Amino acid sequence: MRLASAWRLRHHHDLIAALPARIPGLTHALAVAWEGMQFGSGAQGPGCRPEFRLTLGSHSASVSVVTIGEPRLGQDEKPASTPREGRLHERIVDWFWRGSEMARVRQALPEVGDRGSALAARARTSAELAKNMLASDEPGEISSEDSACEAYRQSTYWALCSLLAREEPTFQPEQGERIWATLDPALLAQAVSDEARIEGLQTALRSGSFVYFAELPKVEQQALLIELRKLSQALLTKLDERSVALDAIYLQRTSRLALLALVAICVALTPVIVKKQLQERSELANSKPWRASSALGEGCTSPAQKCPESPNFFFHTLEEASPWVEFDLRASRKVSRVRVENRVDCCTERADPVVIEVSSDQKRWKRVARHEGIFTEWEAEFSPVQARYLRVRLLKQNYLHLAAVRIY
Repeated sequence: MRLASAWRLRHHHDLIAALPARIPGLTHALAVAWEGMQFGSGAQGPGCRPEFRLTLGSHSASVSVVTIGEPRLGQDEKPASTPREGRLHERIVDWFWRGSEMARVRQALPEVGDRGSALAARARTSAELAKNMLASDEPGEISSEDSACEAYRQSTYWALCSLLAREEPTFQPEQGERIWATLDPALLAQAVSDEARIEGLQTALRSGSFVYFAELPKVEQQALLIELRKLSQALLTKLDERSVALDAIYLQRTSRLALLALVAICVALTPVIVKKQLQERSELANSKPWRASSALGEGCTSPAQKCPESPNFFFHTLEEASPWVEFDLRASRKVSRVRVENRVDCCTERADPVVIEVSSDQKRWKRVARHEGIFTEWEAEFSPVQARYLRVRLLKQNYLHLAAVRIY
């Protein structure tokens, strides 16, 4: 290994200038010292340089060695950092959109074009024709296995032409020998049950015709039929590789975007659901008994405000002066908001005007809210009050029926 001509002297610069003349074989000694440092222990890592100390009489110096072609790092210089991979958000977007995988598939499996698609259609038509030939056989009819062999051979040929059209769009399908030469030996090996039959299958592919297959013994026809069918199916599968791979990516994209949409919906709905649950937990009228000023005979049984037998209202009074519905909160509670839900299937105008009143003893009532006008839902907010009883009262003579009363 050669030593660089650049030496960094830390102490006594004049010592190094005098060394060659005073110490015979200095070059050899330094080479040996370098070899020992290269394979010995010491500080390693970016920015570290091997050093050794020279001593001559009362003089000494520390020398660092730099190999040719290796840049020296200054005292304040740092090694170049490794480029970071794509940003996190870009990788997340790519995971959902599958853009890089889509580009990889399109590059690895180029589009066949119009000519290749037409050739692939011929291959599929020939294979379908072979299936129809075999399906039409009935007891007493002449077997069409020889014709099916030729149809599968034609399917194989057109499939190879379509694959070749990806790379050479201007090739001529008449170049038979060249087209058969593009057949993957691995596909041939998969089609036959015994390697000894590969040569016979190759001969049938290159020399086959309706006459060729018709003159073969029945056993050989059946064996070739199975092999040609397998080969045709394998090539048709290969033709569909691009579309199958892209469809899989589109499916992944759709499912992952659907997952993202579901997560977004859940995130958006979570505050609403949590708020509703908290409201239900803090709803003071929940499971609390209620009573109406009178009963027409329809409605739910206290304390329920929802029941199958009366889906539109939970109570219904007689026509009377100032009918009401009253709730017993079982203890003195702080109340600051009431939501009144009107009957909506009909007769909403009956609940107009209405007031909300509170009491601690069912004798002295305090009005805390009033509403005038037809409503579907009335949200009444007022200054917090302590009360055990709360009622909604109509300020005229009429029927009163409500869908729900929520107290907070």
